[in-house]
Order: sequence, then structure tokens, then C-alpha cells
Amino acid sequence: MQDIYNDRTYLANNPTWHEEDAPFKAERILRLLRRHPVPRATVCEVGCGSGEVLVQLAAQLPGSTFTGFDISEDALALAAPKQTARLRFEQHDLAAQPVTEPYDLLLVIDVIEHLPNYFQFLEGIASASRYTVFHIPLDLSLWSLLREQMLIESKARVGHIHNFTEDFILSVLADYGFRVMDKMYTEPRYKHWSLKERLTHALRRALYSISPRLCSKILGGYSLMVLTENPAR
Repeated sequence: MQDIYNDRTYLANNPTWHEEDAPFKAERILRLLRRHPVPRATVCEVGCGSGEVLVQLAAQLPGSTFTGFDISEDALALAAPKQTARLRFEQHDLAAQPVTEPYDLLLVIDVIEHLPNYFQFLEGIASASRYTVFHIPLDLSLWSLLREQMLIESKARVGHIHNFTEDFILSVLADYGFRVMDKMYTEPRYKHWSLKERLTHALRRALYSISPRLCSKILGGYSLMVLTENPAR
């Protein structure tokens, strides 16, 4: 299978590695964490990309130290200049090579939809931390099934080789021992809004105000952020 994350294919399609979305994602992560007394002295992100999510979190959590892992040399080339005394980046596959000392908090932000074997990944990271925050696109909806080309384009452009609904991915997390403590929907983010996207999003927001769950199933576009307690070690 082509390694699009190390042959510059992904970089060519996504030259910023989506770091413009990092402030939004970091704010939502903090919002979820503030609801629970979750320890966060040591924080690790798997699939950290450009590292900007950790940069944003480091600015808000001065008492924490941060580690970002990624398998992509292209991504780490973007992340490396952002290292500080409290923030470091490393090329490492945490699922395949677990750490000896678990982190307090693990971040898995827009990762599992890219992985050929996300079941193996979940099993591999289960003991890497006490708690995990997942962010997972809910790409599978009635709207995407009626317009399957959307899913094909998403696979080609951003590497989404798996598509999830809320209930399905939550059931998978439960199968691997991740206990859901809290969750929230996050709204879609687009760099450029076409007229069709503006109209669709207006309809999406109207339906979301009535029922977020129904909106995600019919029109999609939302992602799910989930805070879990990891399986007992």
C-alpha cells in the first residue's frame, strides 16, 4: 500500500498538514477536559502531524509536558522547529512500540480513519495512558451514501480509508475496553466555502439545532470528540 505520509503525496495535497484547524481542536479538547478532573501532567499525541495542536495546548497548560509522535517524516519536518523545553517530537509508532511509562493523557486526533488496521492500533495504545481523547470524523451519513463520490474524494485528498458513524465507533472503543466518560460533536471546518457548501451547512445547522444526533446521521459533516478512561493495566 502506498505510504502517502512519507512520499510527499499527503504533503502535496495538504501542505499545512491542517495546522490552521489546531486552535479550534485545542479549544475543544480543553473544553472537554475542564468537565473532568483528568490528570494532564504528561500529555502525548499520536499522529501529531505539524504539532500545532500541542503548541496550542502547551500555551494553555503551563504545568504540563508534551510529546508528539508521528510516523511521517514530512509531518515531523513541520513540527520540529516548534520544539521547546516542554514540547518534543519524535518519529515513533506508539501502537507497535509501547512506552514503558504510561502518559497521563493521550490524544488521538483525526487518526484512526487513516489507519489500515485501526483495531490493532487501539489494542496497541490501550496501555499507553490513563485517559485518551479521540477526535473522529463521522463521515458516514445518509448524505454521503447518496453522494459516494464525497467519500472517494476524501480518501484521495485526506486519506480517510475508513468511515464511521457515532454508534459504530463508540461500540468499537467499548470492545477494546475504552470507557466513554464524555463526548461532544465538533462542527465542520472548511478552508473555502462554495455556494453549495454554504447552503448545505445552513441546512445542517438548522437540523443540528433540533437534534445533533439526527443531523450527524442524515447530513454528516460533524466529528465526535470523546474522552475515555483506558482499560485497566
